[in-house]
Amino acid sequence: MDTNKLEQAHQLRINGQYDQADALFKAVLAAAPDCASAWWGLAHCTFNHIGDFDLAQQQFEKAIKLEPENLTYQLDLAKYFTMLGMFEEAKPVFERIVEMDPSSKEGQEARKQLSYYQ
Repeated sequence: MDTNKLEQAHQLRINGQYDQADALFKAVLAAAPDCASAWWGLAHCTFNHIGDFDLAQQQFEKAIKLEPENLTYQLDLAKYFTMLGMFEEAKPVFERIVEMDPSSKEGQEARKQLSYYQ
């Protein structure tokens, strides 16, 4: 896998250059289809640039399946669910994060989000 290309794609995504980031993430995935970080980055591009949440959700879930211990991937999926008003879908993801590591920054954020469900 080309880690330089992956890093460049993430930087482009962070800078809002979604078209270029999308193309690089897809190039990384063509060579390394099990790169969870590329699936996660592509999901952000798909949601933020294209606005296709169904596809973005599939991409987030692919990243999570490849790296189930990665709390950032799970937290981002739950936050997107929340932004779309999909609270019933978000809640179990937040709960899983808290269960996995309540003291992590992701666990603390998930616990904060869950407080709104009380």
